[in-house]
Amino acid sequence: MDIAEKLSEKCTSFIKDNTNKTETELEKIQYGIHVILINIFKLILLFLTAYFLGILNYTIVAYVSFATLRSFANGIHADSSIKCIITNYIIFFGNVYLSLNFSLKKAHVATIFVISLILIILYAPADTEERPLMSKNLRDKLKVKSILIVLGFGIVTLLLPGSVYTNLITYSTLQESILITPMIYIIFGKKYKNYERIKI
Repeated sequence: MDIAEKLSEKCTSFIKDNTNKTETELEKIQYGIHVILINIFKLILLFLTAYFLGILNYTIVAYVSFATLRSFANGIHADSSIKCIITNYIIFFGNVYLSLNFSLKKAHVATIFVISLILIILYAPADTEERPLMSKNLRDKLKVKSILIVLGFGIVTLLLPGSVYTNLITYSTLQESILITPMIYIIFGKKYKNYERIKI
């Protein structure tokens, strides 16, 4: 039993003793707490590594930019914690490396945002088997918010002077836009449009 599981059990036990939740509700609560704790651990590990590499500020900008769009566009997920950690390293440290070594001109930034916007319009939001987006109304709202975020990021990066931070936001937007495409789901053997597979 890992630390996250022990802590989630203790938290759930406390909730059980002080509320009238059903066993089903408690199971959902424990699962939710467990997921949150694991994600916090992954985030701490990512930022600690970035700190020791001397790229913490850049990694935070890359993460916040990526996570902001991802919270609405969603996308593919790794199927284990270790794969998720490795993927995070590749995505965020790869972004920092590209941003520091391959500066983008305004024309490149504009092109990347046009590509990202097209992908977002076509494929956002992309759900998972674990979290199918059953509500069309919700999917429409998430798509609109995703589009607005990409447009907002694009305007900011084009108005600001070219810098590492402009590169970070631009590469983050492109990374997340690619991770919602059907091709990525096929490459990693994941099912796409999971809401269509569930009969109500």
